[in-house]
Amino acid sequence: MTQPDKRSFWERHEYKIYHYGHVYAFIYGQVVIDYVPQQALRRPIKRLLIVYSHLLSLLLIVVLPGYFGYHFRTLTDTRDRRLQLLLYVSFANTAIKYATVIVTYVANTVHFDDINQRCTNKRSHLEREFKNAPNGPKKPFEFFMYFKFCLINLMMIIQVCGIFAQYGAGEKGAVNQVRVHFAIYAFVLWNYTENMADYNYFINGSVLKYYRQLNLQLDSLREEAGRLRPGGMFLQRCCELSDRLEEIRRRCREIHALQKESFRMHQFQLLGLMLSTLINNLTNFYALFHMLAKQSLEEVSYPLLVGSFYATGFYIDTYIVALINEHIKLEMESVALTMRRFAEPPAIDERLTREIEHFSLELLNCHSPMLCGLLHLDRRLVYLIAVTAFSYFITLVQFDLYLRMKT
Repeated sequence: MTQPDKRSFWERHEYKIYHYGHVYAFIYGQVVIDYVPQQALRRPIKRLLIVYSHLLSLLLIVVLPGYFGYHFRTLTDTRDRRLQLLLYVSFANTAIKYATVIVTYVANTVHFDDINQRCTNKRSHLEREFKNAPNGPKKPFEFFMYFKFCLINLMMIIQVCGIFAQYGAGEKGAVNQVRVHFAIYAFVLWNYTENMADYNYFINGSVLKYYRQLNLQLDSLREEAGRLRPGGMFLQRCCELSDRLEEIRRRCREIHALQKESFRMHQFQLLGLMLSTLINNLTNFYALFHMLAKQSLEEVSYPLLVGSFYATGFYIDTYIVALINEHIKLEMESVALTMRRFAEPPAIDERLTREIEHFSLELLNCHSPMLCGLLHLDRRLVYLIAVTAFSYFITLVQFDLYLRMKT
């Protein structure tokens, strides 16, 4: 009789989800992204994918911006001054996405080998190291991955609905056609940058899981050390605990190195994500104001309504990215607290004491990386973005009232 499979849904279908991520990345030219090490592609196929990636990137960066720059007046042509102001803000949002695409393209080109060697392979190595570690931290990791997966697909559906809503907006031919093209362009830009943001989220989610597993291992080791008593096999037990503590210290160093390398390679894309969130929040606030200022729901533009849902989803996406980083920071502090509570054996063993001191000193030097050396990526930053967007929204409303009084 066969034993029932006790693995979770994620563990059973993990590689299928990763394969979906690879296909999603390949479509938008992100050949560099590998969630897990893959079987090496044949050289002609790999070269073809790299050429496709460069051509798509140059099309998004060089060719299409010229087309939309030429039709800028057509994009913002409307008799409604309030709607025109909103279109200007939306155009600025797409401009930030465009700048983020340039940064992503340059980063992918410069770090092509490092992303696989220093992130993907190192993450796979740590996954093997923690294979027999406590399973408790795996559940939150799986939840975060499910939530991100569903949120990204929901945002894709919302944007496709926005494109169709723009297509059926009923405006005159040239204006509607250019705006539909611009909506598709913004959709592709978002997918281009979101691939790398998802990869960074995946790496950080794994880092958080490893820190929690390491903290549980360290706490178990601390309890064993606290039960040591002189006599008998005391010295041998101290040597065994010292070896295990050295192994945990090495793993902690590797986890921190993985987080640091991933953050270093993706920090400019994350900064672009923060700026896009700021403009999206501003667009969302002003879109709500625009809808509330209408006298009836029949006057509400459905593309604006869909855009409001998208901006809300974008803010949630940024929030969980910051939340993961904040949890990593808190888990690092928890590991340091566990080390401070590490009970020394009743009779001092020199090697174990020295290992405890080395680990404690290393933890003192482990700091959460800062975004471009300027600020920490945590929930406070997301709250600050919302407050800043609201203050800019007040400025836009004042400007809107000035235009209304002038006309």
